[in-house]
Amino acid sequence: MKKLFSLLFVALLAMSAWADTTVTFIPGTTVGSNTSATSFDQMSLDGVTITCTTGAFAASQYRFAAGSKATVSSSVGNIKKVEFTCTGSYSQSYGPDQFYGDGYTCQSGSRVGTWTGDAESFELSTASQVRCTQIVVTIAEEVVEELVPPVFNPNGGNFTGSLEVTLSCATENAQIFWFYGTEEDQGVHNYYNGPIYVTETTTLTAYSIKGNDMSDYVTVTFTKEELTVEAPVITPGSCNFQDRIEVTMTCATPNAKIYYSLDNELWSEYSGAIPVTTDLTIWAKAKVGDVESEVVSATYTKLPDSTVDVTFDGAVDYGTGDGNRHSFTVVKDPVTMYVGDGLVHANGHYRIYGPNDSAGIVFTSTGGPIVKIEFNGMSGYTASELSKADGNEGTWTTSGTDGVWEGSANEVVFKVNKQCRFTTIIVTVAGEEPSFIRGDVNGDGSVTVSDVTTLIDYLLGMNPQPINVAAVDCNQDNTESISDVTVLIDYLLGLGW
Repeated sequence: MKKLFSLLFVALLAMSAWADTTVTFIPGTTVGSNTSATSFDQMSLDGVTITCTTGAFAASQYRFAAGSKATVSSSVGNIKKVEFTCTGSYSQSYGPDQFYGDGYTCQSGSRVGTWTGDAESFELSTASQVRCTQIVVTIAEEVVEELVPPVFNPNGGNFTGSLEVTLSCATENAQIFWFYGTEEDQGVHNYYNGPIYVTETTTLTAYSIKGNDMSDYVTVTFTKEELTVEAPVITPGSCNFQDRIEVTMTCATPNAKIYYSLDNELWSEYSGAIPVTTDLTIWAKAKVGDVESEVVSATYTKLPDSTVDVTFDGAVDYGTGDGNRHSFTVVKDPVTMYVGDGLVHANGHYRIYGPNDSAGIVFTSTGGPIVKIEFNGMSGYTASELSKADGNEGTWTTSGTDGVWEGSANEVVFKVNKQCRFTTIIVTVAGEEPSFIRGDVNGDGSVTVSDVTTLIDYLLGMNPQPINVAAVDCNQDNTESISDVTVLIDYLLGLGW
């Protein structure tokens, strides 16, 4: 009787046995999407999937953020063991003791934490960030005597570049055959003895044989997608700077290498921040294998040692503007602001209308180049309604109600896409603060009727007191004449310079 039970037990084992297999996750080889642990991430290999509510599986080490939950699941058999090899040892930063959950243990002084059990999936939590250099998952893979079809890995789907396809059969001692095509359109049958390499869209069919029995056909299709590489992001983007800035580059495409150039011809691999201390344009592109991204660039302009801020205040700087809708001009040396369609409102702001043929704002400088324009908008009528006119260089960014243009030009033109309103507009010009105010002939800091009298006396040679000669040239034609008197009077009458 005892011998009979022994024979039955052996027969049962032969019909359904279990053979352990391992699936090894290595950073840089099997990856997810994130390079920083700020959001959900996931990676899969040979039927095993690892997810983390806040993780980074495309980083140089697998990162599981503090307070996150990690799940390991299998579609190819129950998980028996998972070994997490960590950056730090027990009680050190990023060590295995920061994981916790049912079935999980780690030993003092070790860098390895181990989960053991028998489940399709399990979950661990993190007390603090964990970083892993390797994760090994042990799967109990069923082996049966009954003939079953083989399994493709991966089981069809999309791919880029080239793909390694493997076949396995759970039936012990079964042989596997495969061919290109479908059951109805069969290619040459091949005995499977190693990976099949796929480099283009391909349909494969396989079957298993044991003795005189043959399994059903299994057909899968692999569709090749053209690999695309995201262009690098250059930080900061094009801007002005005072003394020195550090330029960095990132690429969202996993495993991409970034290259940069200072002349758009000679390229170097990016390895760290690039210091910029003078006017410079940097070009950048990313590559994965032979596939390149588009080329992007950023231009950096070093500001002179001094700049002048010219503020257009809607409460006081009317120029030729008033409460009637029309084009108007406001001059504040050395900058002129021209509005194609607008008004200066009694509540102390500029109203700019559009879109129409006359809409637009033009800033011109008779001094140094304009390097920055700051628009302070109003709720519901924000700076986002403006855009750079065609042909204008520089960068234009908006945030909330406000907007900022940066560049280097003596004329900057904006299109008006919808009505916008501004309390102040600050124009920064490269150069020294002027030592005079145009029309302030007597040098008292303001332009009044007394300056007209002083200017006439000066031109007649009758003024014994010192005057600011630079302020006399009111029409800025580099001469001193009665025309300057006319321009000064027009300005005092509200007609602008």
